[in-house]
Amino acid sequence: MRILFLVQSLGMGGAVRQLSILSGHLARRGHEVSVVALYTTDQNWNSVWEIDSIPVKSFLLKPSSGALSSGLQLIKATVQLRNMIKKEDIQVLYGYQGDIARFIAWLATRGIPNAKLIWGIQGSGQRNTLSVNDWRESLPFYLCKWVSASVHLMVSGSDAGYNSRKAKGYSCPKQIVIFHGIDINQFQPDPRARVRMRSEWGVLEDEKLIGRIARLAPDKGYPTFLEAAALLSKERKDVRFVIAGDGPDNYKRELQLLSQELGLTERLIWAGARQDMPAVYNALDILCSSSDSEGFGLTVAEAMACGVPCVATDVGDSAKIVGDKGIVVPPANPQILADGLKTMLHRLHGINPLELRQRIVSRFSIEKMVEATEKALSEVRSSYT
Repeated sequence: MRILFLVQSLGMGGAVRQLSILSGHLARRGHEVSVVALYTTDQNWNSVWEIDSIPVKSFLLKPSSGALSSGLQLIKATVQLRNMIKKEDIQVLYGYQGDIARFIAWLATRGIPNAKLIWGIQGSGQRNTLSVNDWRESLPFYLCKWVSASVHLMVSGSDAGYNSRKAKGYSCPKQIVIFHGIDINQFQPDPRARVRMRSEWGVLEDEKLIGRIARLAPDKGYPTFLEAAALLSKERKDVRFVIAGDGPDNYKRELQLLSQELGLTERLIWAGARQDMPAVYNALDILCSSSDSEGFGLTVAEAMACGVPCVATDVGDSAKIVGDKGIVVPPANPQILADGLKTMLHRLHGINPLELRQRIVSRFSIEKMVEATEKALSEVRSSYT
């Protein structure tokens, strides 16, 4: 098959990493795969892109701030995409990430019967309401909802994403869930990496390190994490914290100011965006996911594949991932999160890292994700030919 993936933005997040894995494996299976992005939001995006042989291009440098200029930009991108579909005889257009990208994918395939349209849902969609977001986010969501009945297939990367879109009225005739896949060869226990990373950060052997691994964004619940860290620090003097992720400078400054006000300056490491994620996970004693909204919960699964126990808020598929091997708490409650972290600290001596890893290996392998995706795409091609 000739498959074109369309994403809204190229960055260093989990969606781009998952797309890199998926597109690479599909290419190895003999499919012609290419990737197009509307925008490039992080010039270092290629640090998480694993397959150099797959062509990747970006139509636009960055989103425009004005309504008129934004509209003109997207019209231009739609025309470019439509021409590309015709020229390269694309058989499957996969709007993989972002409501704007999904809607443009729908527009670009109108009147081209040979190009089958698939939408991917990577997040939960919990924030896509007019009462929460401005029109730039909410309008594309509702446009997609209105045209969803004419999409051949919608693939959610999590149960949370599937349930949310169904509840909000998406009427695509066929909707399925294909869970994200974890590279279990890359993400695995590594004692040497643990020693190296903790040495780099100045973390002592007898100190317990709790990490929050995510982009710096409001939906990731960073204030909750910081407040829980401050509460826990009052009871445990042997605990330190690390934040690995990056985001807008103004939001980062807000979080750093909050951490100072909470008295975490000496306890908290700001690691920034890291490319050596397996080593980062291995350095931790506990991974904390404090998100207010989530899709699959990729960092939770990656940490467990490295044998690291998790305390996660009950959003997205986090509870499904950790099962009875971790602790799940309500979102946006620093005290309960701190209590969960304290409980996990007491349990550490009895945790078997291999059991944590096996839960991920048996449920969320790359092979399962790729095989399910290939089967779904093939069925769409044959059903609508």
